[in-house]
Order: sequence, then structure tokens, then C-alpha cells
Amino acid sequence: MVISILLLCNFAYAQDFKNITQGDVAPFTGTILTPQSIAKIITIEDAKLKTCNEQWQHEVNTITINKDTEIDKLKHDLKIIEETKNKIIDEKEKEISRTYDLVKKQNRNLTPLWLGLGFSAGVITSFATIYGYETIIND
Repeated sequence: MVISILLLCNFAYAQDFKNITQGDVAPFTGTILTPQSIAKIITIEDAKLKTCNEQWQHEVNTITINKDTEIDKLKHDLKIIEETKNKIIDEKEKEISRTYDLVKKQNRNLTPLWLGLGFSAGVITSFATIYGYETIIND
């Protein structure tokens, strides 16, 4: 059996692969590959893997750059919106202050005037009542 394996190994190096069936030198049905053919398959698959990794890395970098640019644009837009909002708030506060000052000027404190008018109206009414009473009594 050892001699058969040695002969088979020499024969296997002559081709890239060798089909065997159960009962031959190997105890299973399958394909025997030479080290050169395995190396060739591994090299091809490694090249495909490297290409795939490079493409993946390129796509990740492209997406990262696009998203970073979009984030920067959104930050800039947010800054402009906040500045605009602050300007609007300042203008509204100024307008409210001017309106308050205007209303304050128009609505002076009239309490002393109303107290004086009420007191005067009460005194005049009292004198008018006394005068009317005396006029009725003296007639």
C-alpha cells in the first residue's frame, strides 16, 4: 500500500487534480489537488479578498467623507438658524420694551385725580343737599 501511495503521489504531481473513487488508494470518493493547484486557488481567493477589502474600505471612506460633509453642513445650518433666532428674539424684546414704554406714557397714574374728583363731587353733593334742604325749609 505504501508503494501505491508513492506511485500515486508521483502521478498526482503530473496533473492539477486527480479524480479517485472509493477502493482506489484513498478510502473516499473525491478529488485530490496538488500543492500547486491549492496554492493557485489560495492565491486567486486571496487576491479576490484583497480586492473586496479595498473596495469595501473605499466605500467606507466615501460614505464617511459624505456623512462628515453632511454633518458639517448641518452644523453650519444650525449655527445660522440659532443666530437668526437670537436676532429675532432681540428684536422682539426691543419691540416689547418700546410698546411697554409707550403704554406706560399713555396710562399715567390717575389715582390722585380720581380721588380728588370723587372728594370734590362728594363735597358739592353735600352742599347742594344742604342748600336744597334749607331752601325747602325757608320757603
